[in-house]
Amino acid sequence: MFRSRILSELRKRRDAVGLTGPQAAKTLGWSTSRFSRLETGQLILNPKDVESLLDLYEMPEPTRTLLLDLVPKASAPEWWEPYAEAIPIPYREYLGFESGSEERWEWQSLVISGLLQTEDYSQALIDVPHIAQLTPRQVRRRVEIRMARQQRFINDPSTKHNVVMDESVLARRIGDDAIMKAQLRHIAELAERPNLHIQILLNRQGLPGGYMSNFILLRFPELEGLGELHPDVLYQEDDAGGQLDADEMRAHRHFMVFRFLSEAALSPQDTIHFIEERRRTWK
Repeated sequence: MFRSRILSELRKRRDAVGLTGPQAAKTLGWSTSRFSRLETGQLILNPKDVESLLDLYEMPEPTRTLLLDLVPKASAPEWWEPYAEAIPIPYREYLGFESGSEERWEWQSLVISGLLQTEDYSQALIDVPHIAQLTPRQVRRRVEIRMARQQRFINDPSTKHNVVMDESVLARRIGDDAIMKAQLRHIAELAERPNLHIQILLNRQGLPGGYMSNFILLRFPELEGLGELHPDVLYQEDDAGGQLDADEMRAHRHFMVFRFLSEAALSPQDTIHFIEERRRTWK
């Protein structure tokens, strides 16, 4: 995420000084291939390369120093990199954005939010041979990724999570009754955390704001001297996977829809009581 912001600033400055990529590469004595891979984020940034580009583009202060200060963050390994081989590229891109976010808004109408799933629930959901057609190892790795993601974000008080789920997800049997009972207990326990804002939308409330497929909206922090790290990013899920969307109007529309959903849903405290009642329906 920080890498993306540094590269964005470098590209804007290169355009501002009227240099093409090949011209910049030739001046620095780099191959056009290396320059292209660095500018498109395929290479890890290092201070020396960034400083060379800043010199070439005559980047003024304080932007120059601010960007150099971001390089260590941009070069740090992402939490998901040990699992990279098991993560589809579109979702890998989403995780990169999610790592830099400070607030999330999520709507789930089919299953429990991945952020709130127990390991057994995740296993039962992912391991559906005739649908996913995954090997046992692939299933295990995807469950591990989901659990690692939870630990990364739930235990980080600096990131706020707002989740609205449809009432039906509490009644949809994934695995067996014991898995469902433990899953609902897990949600009720997580709902007590100050950085988790969990709500249930009752069926009788209909669909405030109109029908909307599952989505996650990400918002990013302000960087001193540079403004927002990145505009809001929308991630929409369907049976084919997920897709990132940085269109400002679509992101705003989904934010407004989430507000309608949240206003119509049970309060976080009433949600805990409702989940406890539903938990008792599973044997």
